[in-house]
Amino acid sequence: MSGRTEDEQRAPNGDNIYNTWDSSRHDSSRHQVGDNHYNIHHYHGQSGKLGSPRHPQDRLEEYVSKGAAHDSAERGTDAPKCFPETREVVQGELLGHIEHGKARVVWLTGPAGAGKTAIMGSIADECHARRWLAGSFFISVAAMKVDRCSKRYIIPTLAYHLLQLNIPGLRAAILASIDAHPSVFDKRLDQQVEILILAPIRGVLKTANVSGWPKAILVDGVDECDADEGRTFETEQDRQRSKEDNHREVLSALVQANSDPSFPFHIIIASRPEQVIKGYFSSLPQGAIKKMFLDSKYSPEADMELYARAMLNQIGMTYGLPEGWYVHAGEVLGIEDVPRYWAQEASGQFVYVATVMRYVQIGPGTPYECLERVLNWRRGDPSKPFSALDALYDGILKTSPDPILAVKWIRAVLWYTSHEVNAWYITTLQESSPGEVGYLLGPLSSLIRIVKEDGQPDFHFYHKSLSDFLKDSQRSGDLYLTGDEVYSFEASRYSAVLKIDWEADKGPLVPLPANRTFDAFMAEFCLYLTLPYWFPPAHNFHHDASDVDWWLAHHHLARDAPLGAIEAFCLVHNNCRWYACRPSCKLWRKCILRFAKANSWRVPTVLETLQDRFKHVPSYSGDPREVYMNELLGPLDWVSQNREDRLWRLERGI
Repeated sequence: MSGRTEDEQRAPNGDNIYNTWDSSRHDSSRHQVGDNHYNIHHYHGQSGKLGSPRHPQDRLEEYVSKGAAHDSAERGTDAPKCFPETREVVQGELLGHIEHGKARVVWLTGPAGAGKTAIMGSIADECHARRWLAGSFFISVAAMKVDRCSKRYIIPTLAYHLLQLNIPGLRAAILASIDAHPSVFDKRLDQQVEILILAPIRGVLKTANVSGWPKAILVDGVDECDADEGRTFETEQDRQRSKEDNHREVLSALVQANSDPSFPFHIIIASRPEQVIKGYFSSLPQGAIKKMFLDSKYSPEADMELYARAMLNQIGMTYGLPEGWYVHAGEVLGIEDVPRYWAQEASGQFVYVATVMRYVQIGPGTPYECLERVLNWRRGDPSKPFSALDALYDGILKTSPDPILAVKWIRAVLWYTSHEVNAWYITTLQESSPGEVGYLLGPLSSLIRIVKEDGQPDFHFYHKSLSDFLKDSQRSGDLYLTGDEVYSFEASRYSAVLKIDWEADKGPLVPLPANRTFDAFMAEFCLYLTLPYWFPPAHNFHHDASDVDWWLAHHHLARDAPLGAIEAFCLVHNNCRWYACRPSCKLWRKCILRFAKANSWRVPTVLETLQDRFKHVPSYSGDPREVYMNELLGPLDWVSQNREDRLWRLERGI
């Protein structure tokens, strides 16, 4: 049931599809589906040319990731930091190098879960306290926001941090450089470094003394920098190449800055030892960088044992348990010292011990029950580097009452949250009955947070390694789901909303949150229904004309209207034979054409329809020689604009 109040706008019934689509305002958006990207092209007319010129700082802030700073509210008070009295050797070495080291670039590296981000977080705090911190950027896929994992935001954000420093003349120099180079944010990163950072610093140094300036810039998680936004990738290999190219470009820009004699800062870069990153650093002249690899040299086992022992004692005090309360559970299994055992099992992965402690602290049951449970999740093949962590993730996920459905939820949530979709919409769409999210994911609170402190829906994954685990069939075993299985699950949720009919009052299967309207839900629903991985399995569910008409009646609410209807028109036809269309294609295309004619859209001619039967016309084409469906179907101004754009690209060979 939709849960709408009487005074809210009622949905039009299935026969009322003749709502005029307002073509005066379009939006511009991009989407990524799984490992593939595609563009949604919209037009804003001349609105961007009106009004007075914008201030350089306003333009800079469009490309600043406020959440990437070490102390941002987005990262929160629970952002990874080193536990007191742990990782002291590596922290001391880093701080000593910032103060006295000859190499201007330090590469902190180590395997997944080794604690790189926690170390960088503690170093950032200490540098800030000593007034050494010039800027920071914590790249994070787990943050599920484009601005936290796109290369486009890194250099502008660092320039913004420099602009905030109390350095006479630097703020004005950066803003003047932006004013003189209005296209700077569309340039390569090496050009951005020159215009936004190096040139302003050179100008200021003519009259400044750098002895009192901060000493360091920190960039964490370069390996999490994503592939180019808005690009279409034919294969996973193409997407991976784009990602690797971006890693090289980010590193090259940072090293370029540091190699300039005017640049006064050390740069600390942290990442996994991915092959492309290792290859880039290996190509630099000897002595250009200092490499710090998090191995046994930095005593991770001792630090993890200290952390585990302290946390177990703290949990015991919180729950009124006797001192050494955890000893007996270990003795039953022949484990002499539980904290030391976990430290040895972790194989240098701090994320393992951190996840164990969260589970013991907040998992289902008493701390003692959780402790017994986790001690019984033994690693499978000790020769595999993530064996202990995999056994832990497998054990925790299987505490859900329906582990496979829980994994489907998690995989879907990972996609949605990476595109900054509101948690309330994800929950409302995916729940088949009220409380399903808490039932499935509540027992997994050591892996994922599902509500904020105020009780509002929220999805936060504690570590990227959970996603790595779920997407690797060798690691996740019987919990592994193919992409098609995940897409089919999501498609079933969209299909269920389309099909539900309680006295013609369609809508989500669960009540809407009190502070959300039906139109707000439908705006998101109509936007995401026609994603090219979800729509094909969705339209294969049985629907009738009233389902399609109901969706079309609300499609004007979506940010991508009318593109969704055009996408559906193309996607539903993809698997049809030239001599006959499938029943689902006939249904959806008939309804879309009826809707288009009622709204005075251009529709394909008989000849164009015949050509589409023999060679399917795509919704959009990167080849300007090819006519695509956006020129054949849609509002007249939309069709005209798409044709003009294609011919413009063809004329210029773009």
